[in-house]
Amino acid sequence: MGPKKGGQAGGNKAKVGKQTAQQNAAPEETDQDERLQAIVLSDSYQTRFQPLTLETPRCLLPLCNTPLLEYTFEFLALAGVSEVIVVCCAHADQIQEYIANSRWSNPSSPFTIETVLSPESVSVGDAMRDLDAKGLITSDFLLVSGDIVCNVPFDKVLADHRQRRAKDKNAIMTMVLREASPFHRTRARAESAIFVLDEQTNQCVHYEEIKTRKHMKQISLDPEIFNKHTDLAIRNDFIDCHIDICSPDVPALFTENFDYNHIRKDFVHGILTSDLLGKTIFAHIVTDNYAARVRSLQTYDAVSKDVISRWTYPITPDSNLLADQTFQYQRGHIYKEDGIVLARSCRINSCTVVGAGTAVDDGTVITGSVIGRRCKIGKNVSIRSAYIWDDVTIEDDAIIESAIIANGAVIGASSHVAPGAIVSYNVKIDANIIVDGNKRLTKYLGEEDKKVDTDAVGEDGDGYVYEDASEAEEDDDYEEIVNSSGLVYNMASLNASDTSFSTVSADQAHRKSRRRRVSTASNNTIASEDSDEESFLREAQASVERAVAENHDLDIAALELSTLRMAKNAQFHEVRAATIAALIGRISHLINSNTLKARAAVESVLNRWGPLFRRQVFDQADQIDFLLLIQRDCTRRMQGSSILLHAINCLYDQDILEEEAILTWWYQDPQRKEDADMVKVGELVPRWLDWLTTAEEESDSE
Repeated sequence: MGPKKGGQAGGNKAKVGKQTAQQNAAPEETDQDERLQAIVLSDSYQTRFQPLTLETPRCLLPLCNTPLLEYTFEFLALAGVSEVIVVCCAHADQIQEYIANSRWSNPSSPFTIETVLSPESVSVGDAMRDLDAKGLITSDFLLVSGDIVCNVPFDKVLADHRQRRAKDKNAIMTMVLREASPFHRTRARAESAIFVLDEQTNQCVHYEEIKTRKHMKQISLDPEIFNKHTDLAIRNDFIDCHIDICSPDVPALFTENFDYNHIRKDFVHGILTSDLLGKTIFAHIVTDNYAARVRSLQTYDAVSKDVISRWTYPITPDSNLLADQTFQYQRGHIYKEDGIVLARSCRINSCTVVGAGTAVDDGTVITGSVIGRRCKIGKNVSIRSAYIWDDVTIEDDAIIESAIIANGAVIGASSHVAPGAIVSYNVKIDANIIVDGNKRLTKYLGEEDKKVDTDAVGEDGDGYVYEDASEAEEDDDYEEIVNSSGLVYNMASLNASDTSFSTVSADQAHRKSRRRRVSTASNNTIASEDSDEESFLREAQASVERAVAENHDLDIAALELSTLRMAKNAQFHEVRAATIAALIGRISHLINSNTLKARAAVESVLNRWGPLFRRQVFDQADQIDFLLLIQRDCTRRMQGSSILLHAINCLYDQDILEEEAILTWWYQDPQRKEDADMVKVGELVPRWLDWLTTAEEESDSE
């Protein structure tokens, strides 16, 4: 690793502050072209996390009790970066202080690090123009935000980029894209894009942002593209974390084009549509590793769950990224630090993180949540799918569901914080107060002089309702973003397809989106109001029934379903519905013919054919949809309650269903209780949930 090199800050508006982590760590003869710089954008230039980010930069918000910036630095270290430049805008002093006191400023740090203060920047484009003016970019660099979680091995990505650059200096950027289902929980709901790629080289020849609320039926491509590229893939099944390898030309291009503000919709779109620049951009598609960006409250929730569920391994809570962390992993994805005090009758259920110094009193139940350090949680408190940060006090009988409670907040006795709410720093909620869902409370006044909002926080409370009008005025799609980026995702506000663009044709462009309505009119068939959907469901169910009856190879059965889905342009929801109908129908036949008892019939069929669902169920939302479908199907079966119970147990053992998804389906999904038949068929499930909880408690005691 060569000595640190960088431009001078003199004469520029922005100031440069440096924390040197390594000096002369490698011989001077190291080839400068082999060094990898990284630019970390610490500011998101958005207001989605306000009022939290009024007091703390987004990159320092805690995710599973660790600042987001720590995950970004860990990724850069694993990627082999030798020099990191952190561009700071809002709260630059906090970021500089954090870096100065972190392990990344030690002599043993794998990279040097410096901060560039750019207080006048209001976009990524401004930040890039600042960097270009200072001449800090000396080699190819990795451009990331300070809010990413990624475990992608970077050797091949970097090698492919450098190989292209050696052949063609006009190959200025490689975008790292993670392949995922369109409804994957870490995908930003309100923001999606279409990438048109050359199938042979992965060169990106067209980029277009789409809004999920708008019924987009087709895209327009320049005919010249087809003259240069014979095989094209048109895709919108990527999670774009804005992880890019860029050449030193990129900052200069931002300087030359002052209307470039956004990295994708301005820069990438502008480069690809320019006839004069002649630059090329490529994609590297990741399929086996994890990459996500915490760009909204929705993705904050999703990435937190992925970290807890160890999808991000080795970046997990028990890797103890901070020097003073002492997390230990327990069965059920439970992580506890040293020094916590748990009353004998409290319950810490699965997918939960508890920080050091926290005390939990009798009768309290915590499920699928993150609890920070030094929190005091009273008696009979219920916390589910919530994020409680440091030094929070929650008094007796309070209920908190799918909410964020920031440092120093107090939740009064018998209060209820509804799903989607945010209680910011040091806000105090009085006893017996209901905080409505999606309401944001803060004590931050700025230059305003406001009185305590007693309607929101109570007579003895402290705080007021936060409302941000600036983004609503500037963004035509503000309502859509609010509905789809909160902790509780409002699917009803959007019209999104769960199929990926793969070809452009008139038939597909004008095909009506299918409704997800399933009829239960007959015993073994599924019908829909849409004739195309009805045709697919009938053929898909028959295909699975034939595979079971003739004992086909599992891969052949899956291939037939996949081919049929693509031919009919069907949704995975419909594939799951057809497969469930066929397999539960087979189970029911074995029971009704007295061939096998319920448990044996379920295990016989699902142990053999259950793995089909691995190719149909990709994330928690899919799992909940699957559970609702199987619950609905069981309502029309003899011994449906027993079939449902044993099916859940069997698929849980196969890791097709996760505990977190089962709990969310059972406790939170209103469709589960939509009619008496649905309620009745689930009457045995509480017994299984009790067994699961008991098993966890026995594991904890051991």
